[in-house]
Amino acid sequence: MDLKQLFDNKVSYVYGPSGAGKTILVSKAAFEFAKEGAKVVWITFNEGRDSLYETWQSFGWNPRDVAVFDFPYIPQYRETLFNQVVDLAYKEKADIFIVDGVDAVVIDRATADAFAKMGLRSIIGIETRYNPLADIADVIIKLRAVNTDYATIRRVEIQKARGVSIKKPVWYMAILPNGPVLLSNERSYPLESSRVPAPGLLAQLLSDVPLGAQIAVYGHSQWITAAVVDTLNAVAYVHKPYQMQFFKKAKTRLVSIYEHRRLEHYAERVISRYIITLDAEYVPRRYRDFRSTSAVWVDLYTAPPNQLEYDYVIYVDDNVARVEFSRTPLERKELQLP
Repeated sequence: MDLKQLFDNKVSYVYGPSGAGKTILVSKAAFEFAKEGAKVVWITFNEGRDSLYETWQSFGWNPRDVAVFDFPYIPQYRETLFNQVVDLAYKEKADIFIVDGVDAVVIDRATADAFAKMGLRSIIGIETRYNPLADIADVIIKLRAVNTDYATIRRVEIQKARGVSIKKPVWYMAILPNGPVLLSNERSYPLESSRVPAPGLLAQLLSDVPLGAQIAVYGHSQWITAAVVDTLNAVAYVHKPYQMQFFKKAKTRLVSIYEHRRLEHYAERVISRYIITLDAEYVPRRYRDFRSTSAVWVDLYTAPPNQLEYDYVIYVDDNVARVEFSRTPLERKELQLP
């Protein structure tokens, strides 16, 4: 499916529940427009600029290709917000105008009509439910998450497409390390064969690792071991509040030891390809048996782990990171830490 052709020169509306992939789908289209030289302006009431930047950078996209404006949503100021958004579109000379959270500015059919007559090349609205903008939209797309045996993918249903011949109204979106991919059916690419850079500084040692790899990192200082694997597109599960300070790039979640039975569920709620666990020696092994091939799993220990349970084992002290075990030959086994 050609997203750029679908959205070009139209008013489009994308909706679906939280986590369905709306922002990711529209982001893919936004960067395709930007690559061709269009001025793309993105207004967000939901995600926040920093969250968008992290997501885009994790796919290797340059956030500066899209102009992002983060608006605080104050319900009693909805009418004035609409005027501000319209003024911004003209001031920025936008070609493609995206509003993530159109319910913050579209109040009724009259304002929806005004929004459609702004003279922009394309307008894309994003919202969790159907609203007045959809009534006058040329394109309506509904998304929802679909759980399969091997991955969570997103169902993309084209409910309306004025002026475009649509031979297939339902597609599926898989979120891979290098970005979203639209598929004609539920069978995703074989994720178990995909390879991604190792997390953080380990990329200088391991080059790349297969999705599904399990890595153990141990050393006397959790702060140092966490810093070595800290990376974007990661979620780190910690068991003590002070451990959240160890990570500057990864998203952190405070969970109990026993919640590790549901880590995969938590990981799907954020866009992550690396899942990091602190105090791994306290997490029962049976709680980690479910691990899927859609992420790289990193366990941090303070004592040597069982090598037979991992694909890579790395020891870290104040000065060096050293590979003590690897299932495949490596050209380099030691890295001096900065």
